[in-house]
Amino acid sequence: MVDKVIEAQLKAVREGVYTMYVFKNLEDSTYLMCTKLPNWQTPDVAVGDIGFLNYQIVKAGEEYYNPSIDETVKYLYSNIYFINFVQKSDIVKTNSIII
Repeated sequence: MVDKVIEAQLKAVREGVYTMYVFKNLEDSTYLMCTKLPNWQTPDVAVGDIGFLNYQIVKAGEEYYNPSIDETVKYLYSNIYFINFVQKSDIVKTNSIII
């Protein structure tokens, strides 16, 4: 499991039970498609928004702790998961940002 943060712009969204996002990495102009899980509580991101994307790369077979069943299980599929997005702004409206 690898967590990464990049400066990115949202280019496309496909909504559904699993929301798919396509971001453009503003550092190297590549594109990244990631999946937002259905139980993930994050602010809405609109096409065109620029900010800092936090995502996680997982590989099939890697283990993770699942608190809902209190067991360690393995990922069945490789994927890139959306973790959070903080919109870029000149003004921070709170004293802290929790990621």
